[in-house]
Amino acid sequence: MQLREMRFATIVGTEVTVKVASTAEAKAAIKELRHKKKEVGLLKRRVAAELKRARAAEAKAEKTAERSRKQKGFFAALGRLSSAFSSDDHSEDVERLEKDLVHTEEILHNIDSCIIQLEGKLLA
Repeated sequence: MQLREMRFATIVGTEVTVKVASTAEAKAAIKELRHKKKEVGLLKRRVAAELKRARAAEAKAEKTAERSRKQKGFFAALGRLSSAFSSDDHSEDVERLEKDLVHTEEILHNIDSCIIQLEGKLLA
């Protein structure tokens, strides 16, 4: 996940920090954070769509494996043997995508909290 550089805010992992010196910079930082929030939201939607596809592929692979286990005979045994050596492990993809989704949700939450803090400072 590669995010674009920002002038007033930095994102390290899921931590979002903002450094401003004036009210003008605070207003610009709020605009910058709102734009970053949209960018991360689009990334989250893309990861969610990939996760949905990966879960569907995993379910399809499980159904196929179950069907092949029920088949009998020489050719069924060859099919099971060849599928045992294939590297189609969809569960790793699902786990990775779930972690990415949680990561983006944490970033969005932290961006929201930074926006609220900056708006609170501007009101005071």
